[in-house]
Amino acid sequence: MLKNYYITAIRNLRKHKSYFLLNLSGLAIGIASFVFIALFILNELSYDKMHSNHENMYRVHVLGQIQGKEMDMANTASPMSQALLNDYPEVKKVTRVKESGAWFIGYDNKKFNEDGVLFADSTFFDVFDFPIVSGDPKTALIEPRSMVLTESFAKKYFGDEDPMGKQITVEQDTIHYKITAVIKDIPDNSHLKFDMLGSMSSYKHWNNDQWVSHNFYTYIILHQDADVTAFENKMQEMVTKYVGPQIEKFIGATLEEWESAGNSFGYYLMPLTDIHLFSDTEDEMEGNSDISYIYIYSIIALILLFIAVINFVNLATAQSSSRAKEVGIRKVAGSTRQSLIYQFIFESIIISIMATALAYVLVVFTTPYFNQLIGKTLAIDLTTSPLAWGAMFVLAIMIGILAGFYPAFVLAAFKPAQVLGGTYRKGAKSGWLRNLLVVIQFTASIIIIIGTVVVYKQTDFMMTKNLGFDKEQVLVVRRPDVLRDNLETFKNQLLTNPKIKSVANATSIPGKSRYNNNAFISEDQPDAPYTLYQNNVSFGYAEMMGLELKEGRYFSREYPSDSNAVLINESAVKLLEFDKPIGKRFINRHRDGSTDYLTVIGVLKDYHFESLHRPIQPSVQTIMHGNWEGYACIRLADTQDLRETIDFIEATWYDHSYNKPFQYFFFNEDYENLYKSESTTGKVFLVFACLSIFIACLGLIGLITYTLSIRKKEIGIRKVLGASTQSLVRLLSNEIIKLIGIATVIAWPLAYFATDYWLQNFASRLSVSYWTYILATLIVFVIGSLAISIQTIRASRSNPADSLRQE
Repeated sequence: MLKNYYITAIRNLRKHKSYFLLNLSGLAIGIASFVFIALFILNELSYDKMHSNHENMYRVHVLGQIQGKEMDMANTASPMSQALLNDYPEVKKVTRVKESGAWFIGYDNKKFNEDGVLFADSTFFDVFDFPIVSGDPKTALIEPRSMVLTESFAKKYFGDEDPMGKQITVEQDTIHYKITAVIKDIPDNSHLKFDMLGSMSSYKHWNNDQWVSHNFYTYIILHQDADVTAFENKMQEMVTKYVGPQIEKFIGATLEEWESAGNSFGYYLMPLTDIHLFSDTEDEMEGNSDISYIYIYSIIALILLFIAVINFVNLATAQSSSRAKEVGIRKVAGSTRQSLIYQFIFESIIISIMATALAYVLVVFTTPYFNQLIGKTLAIDLTTSPLAWGAMFVLAIMIGILAGFYPAFVLAAFKPAQVLGGTYRKGAKSGWLRNLLVVIQFTASIIIIIGTVVVYKQTDFMMTKNLGFDKEQVLVVRRPDVLRDNLETFKNQLLTNPKIKSVANATSIPGKSRYNNNAFISEDQPDAPYTLYQNNVSFGYAEMMGLELKEGRYFSREYPSDSNAVLINESAVKLLEFDKPIGKRFINRHRDGSTDYLTVIGVLKDYHFESLHRPIQPSVQTIMHGNWEGYACIRLADTQDLRETIDFIEATWYDHSYNKPFQYFFFNEDYENLYKSESTTGKVFLVFACLSIFIACLGLIGLITYTLSIRKKEIGIRKVLGASTQSLVRLLSNEIIKLIGIATVIAWPLAYFATDYWLQNFASRLSVSYWTYILATLIVFVIGSLAISIQTIRASRSNPADSLRQE
C-alpha cells in the first residue's frame, strides 16, 4: 500500500512541477527559519547548564535601599563566602570570583593588554565544571601567583610549547605568575567568561573583613534537599551579625536606627541558569540578554512556520481543480474516502520530508552567517547531533500531517458525479477558511514589519540621542597608568600636534562599568550616607567629554583646593535635596579615622554614563590623585590623515610607556556595543521579515492561482465583452484588498502591545509614530498588488476562446 502511495505521489509531483517547487521552496524556507530561531532559543536557554550541579548553583546578590536609592548588585563582600560555610549547613560548596580590569600580560617578546582576566578561590573548580586539559584542578589555584589559561590563550602565548610550569609576566615585568593548568575554551553559553584565571590569594585584599564593600561574585552550591526560600530568609541573619556593627562604626547609628530612616539591606539568591535571561543588576560581568527576547523569537519562529504551512494548504486547495477528475475516477474505480485521505496526507509528508531535508542543507551551509549575525556560536551543531536529526524528522512528519490534513479532506470530499459531469463548484465551501488563512499570513507579515521598524528606530534613537556628552572624534587609549610619572608629559606632547584638540584621563568613561558605587556623607546629614556613582578624573576631563555645566565651574589647576572638590550631576542634586548645591560639602572618612571634606564646585547636566536601559543615576566626579588605571581620552580636531595622527600618538606612547603595548579604540564605535543585543535583534527581525513576506507571497500566488482557475470562464466572457486588463486587475484585487484591510485591523493592536512590551526594557524610549503602522500595511499592499497584477495580466492576455471552449 505504501509503495502504491509513494509511486502515485512521485508521479503527481512530476506532473505538477510548478506546484511542487512552490510548496517545496516555501516549506523549506519556513522550516529553515524555524530551525534557526529554535537553535538560537535553545542556545539562550542552555546558558550555564554545562555544570553538573547547575540545578543547585546560585549567585548571591545584594538588595537594599539607601536614602531612597535602590541597590541591586551582583557583587558581595569578601568575608561572605567563609561566613556562608561556617554558619549555614545548607551550603555545600562556595567560591568567589573577582574582576580585575585590564592586565598587561607578557611572555618573551609577546605582550598584550588583556581584558579576560579573573581571580578565583582555590575552590573554583569544585563549583564549576570547566573541562581541564592539563593540570590538577584541586591545586591549580591554591598558591599565590598561580594562573590557569584557556587553550586559545595557551596557544597565543606559548604556541606549540607545553605551558605547564612556565611563567608569564603580569603588569610589571618583575611580577611572574606560574601556569598551573590549561582548560578548554569557555563556551559562548556561559555567563562567566575568561581567558586567564589567577589565584585569589594573589590579590592584595583577597581576605579582608569589610562587609560594606562589595567587590566579589559569590557562588554557592546548596545541598539537594535544601529549602531555598527558607535559606534566603536565614541569610538575612548575616545583616544583623556582620553588616550592622560596621554600619554603626561608619555612620554612628545602629542598624535599627538606620533602617527606621527608610533604609534596608539584605541578600537574595539568583539561580545560576537564570543569570543570562533574568538578571539585570548592577556590576554584571557582561551584558545579559532578556527573557522577553525569547518570547519574541518564539512567536516569530511559530509565525514563520505557520505561514509556510498555510502556504501549503492554500496551494493544495488551489490545485484541487486540477485533481478533481483524478479523485472522481479513483472513487468510481473503488477507492474509499479513507484511502484517498491517506494518499493525500502521504503526499504531503513526502513534500514535507523533502522540504525538511532541503532546510537542513540550508541551515548547515548558512549557519556560519547566522552565527555572524547573532554574534555568537550556537551550542547545538546539527551536523553532529543525532538528537537534532531525530527532532527534524519528527518535525517533518508533524508538518506533513498538519499541512496535508485539510487539503486531503477537501480533495477526498469531491463527488464523482458532479466532478465527471462538470457541475462541481470549486471551492464554494472552503473559500472562507482559505481567506482566513491568508488574513493570518498578512497579519503576521504586518506585525513582523512593524516590529522590525520599531527595533531599528529604537536602536537608532539610542545611537543618535543627545546623551549629554560628545562621543565623536574621541580616540581612547587603554591603561594610561603604565605611563607612571610620564602621564602629564605624554599628554602635553600630544597637544603639540595640531590634529589633537584635548587630552584627559579617567578611571572610567560612559559605557564602561568601572564607576565605583560609593557611600557619601553629606555635611548637612552626617548620619545618613548616600550611595553615589563615583568617577575619578583628571583636570579637563569634563570639558573634553563635552559635559555641560548647569551651574558652578569645572575643575581647574588654578584652584589648589580642587584636589578636594567634586562635581555632581543633576540627579545627585535631586537625591540630596540641595537647594543651593554650590559650596555644599561631603564628609570623607578614612579607615585610619581621619576626616576631610569634599566641596561641591559645580553641577553637571545629567548625562548617560550607562546605557539607555537604565535611568540616569546620581553621580560625582573627583580629581584623580596620581595616575590610576583607566582610559586616556584624546579628542581629535579632525579625522583627516587619521592614520598619520594615530602613528604619532603611538610613537609618543612608546616614548613614555616603558615598552607597554599600545591599544586603542574609537569611543563612538565602542559605545555601540552597549546596544549589541538590540542591533542583533534588529538584523534578525529584518532577515526574517523579508523571509515572512517572501513566504506569504508564495501563499498569495496560490490564492490568486486558485481564484483565476475558478473564474477562468468569467474572465473570458468579460474579455469578449470588452473588459480591459486594468479593469480585470481592479476586479480581482478587491478580494485581496479586503483581506489586507482585515489583517491590518487585527495586526495593529497586536503589534502595539508587542512593541510596547519590548520598549519597557528601556528607561529612554522612542515614541512610535502611526506612520510605522501605515508603512507596514503599505508594504504588504504593494507586494500583494504586484503579485495580483502580474498573475492577472498573464490571465487576461490569454485567448478567451481557450477558457470558453466546452470541454
